[in-house]
Amino acid sequence: MKQVAVVGLSPSTHDDAPYEDPEWETWGLPWDNGRYPYFDRLFDIHPLECIKEAIPSFYQPDYLDRLKSLDVPLYMQESYSEIPNAIKYPLDKVSSLVGDYYNSSIAYMLGLAIYEGYDKIALWGVDLIGQGGWGHADEYMDERPNVEYLLGFARGRGIDVWTPEVCPLLKFGGRFPLGKVIPHYGQRYGFLKEPNDFSYITPPPSDWKGHSKPPEYRKWQ
Repeated sequence: MKQVAVVGLSPSTHDDAPYEDPEWETWGLPWDNGRYPYFDRLFDIHPLECIKEAIPSFYQPDYLDRLKSLDVPLYMQESYSEIPNAIKYPLDKVSSLVGDYYNSSIAYMLGLAIYEGYDKIALWGVDLIGQGGWGHADEYMDERPNVEYLLGFARGRGIDVWTPEVCPLLKFGGRFPLGKVIPHYGQRYGFLKEPNDFSYITPPPSDWKGHSKPPEYRKWQ
């Protein structure tokens, strides 16, 4: 069975990936400073001119030398002559299957794994919650829908998709008030954890208008 581990940088499960398990192929990021030598394939789709300018504000000072010395396939926008193991990412071929929708390096990994027909895709170190670190802005809010789209696409093609228990991807986690009522949903929207398991929104004191207790609920922002 062809199975690939797609590895991101989230510390929650990053160290749990099967780096040296011969039953897995592992794909990751060349700026993963602790683990990049263990990957079978690496991905940096940023334009080379931007990579050079992002040293050292984002990448390590020796990052370009690292790319030049790699002995595994490195997928980039082009097969750059100054980086011997750089391979041009087959964007047109992959996009013809999964669609031209990529919001992260992880997305390019998933697209290629789907295109190459892997039987199982598993993720480690990919949570995409909260804010990214310095130099990342708030990109996780854009990356997560894209990654979940591709994971759903993979499942639709019969590929076994696995995420760690602590990974929030492909799991319900919302809080959706109904007016003043807050339903306490379980693992899916619309279904309470227990019968009558809900609470109420209380207007903030600034909206009480002199009352010692909250007035009857009314819509407030």
